[in-house]
Amino acid sequence: MLKSKNSYELPLPADAVTEIVKASESHSGAYEGSIDFATPLNTPILAAADGNVIRVRDDSDKYGQEPSFGPDVNYITIEHANNELSEYLHLAKDSAFVKSGDIVKSGQQIAVTGLSGWLYAPHLHFMIYDKAPKKFQCKSIRFKQPLQLKF
Repeated sequence: MLKSKNSYELPLPADAVTEIVKASESHSGAYEGSIDFATPLNTPILAAADGNVIRVRDDSDKYGQEPSFGPDVNYITIEHANNELSEYLHLAKDSAFVKSGDIVKSGQQIAVTGLSGWLYAPHLHFMIYDKAPKKFQCKSIRFKQPLQLKF
């Protein structure tokens, strides 16, 4: 699996994370490399690196435990150096602090966690991938600080 070219900060406050899940039904195939951060609802979501917001959806309040709820997910996509994109999924409805075209700084709050899309429990689904891949594939995320969280 490819590693991210850029190094990223944790996309939410470390003390709000209750569990990290790297392997799940939704993290197979092209989505291997994505990470779920279990966290309470309404936890601040932070830009993991400086970048340009290219997509925002936060109009859905539909969610459930079936894959059919996948299209109902709220998300933000940010473009970074080296043509990498970060994506933040399962935002609360109407919670985005940014819009497409905004420039963000690492650590800036961009939304809050919520219930949207296909999920079993509140969490932030976070992934990194190339902007124009020949074949879509999430990358193994290189974090600036090791993921050594206390649960």
